[in-house]
Amino acid sequence: MIEFIKGKLHSKQPHRVVVEQNGIGIEILVPFTTSSRLGAAGCDVQLLCHLHWRQEDGPQLFGFFSEEERHLFRLLTRVNKVGPKLAINIMSATTPEAFASMILSEDAVHLTTLKGVGPKLASRLIVELKEGIAKLGIGAAQHLEADGGTAKIPFETDVREALENLGYTGKEIALSLKRVAKEISPDATIEQTIEAVLRSFSA
Repeated sequence: MIEFIKGKLHSKQPHRVVVEQNGIGIEILVPFTTSSRLGAAGCDVQLLCHLHWRQEDGPQLFGFFSEEERHLFRLLTRVNKVGPKLAINIMSATTPEAFASMILSEDAVHLTTLKGVGPKLASRLIVELKEGIAKLGIGAAQHLEADGGTAKIPFETDVREALENLGYTGKEIALSLKRVAKEISPDATIEQTIEAVLRSFSA
């Protein structure tokens, strides 16, 4: 099993990157959510990996920026009729947190807006993934509870990235965003938003 790959980014496309390690170029298939967070060619990168083997094609290596993405990929590929490439397409259209929220709230309508997901597959995803996603804790901040919803966080994508760079996990960030969502003004700056979230960690 290949746990991760660390090296120089040789080239990058929306669903494919090549990482150079010890003079060898390694092709890694990735969701757009991962490739969009990588720098330009020549920068140092580290990707969490999953090795998939198909009889007709041989080995294929899939890479992910975060552990949440890899967990979600592995859950998706266990669903009947969802192969690794369809899983990558689904993940490319949304974040792990948003996808988990759709599953936990049984939101089949929004699931069908994802590439490759029709009504039947949406229903199957909800049935087969709900328990596994609940155990992982992904999407805790975005899941709509019976007594109300989660307010929109200004600059949410940028805030998540900044907090991840500070070392916080996706689950920690999700729970913190849920705590502060109703306290943050819709016109707050990104600095004010990050400051509010950071305060919540020490509260």
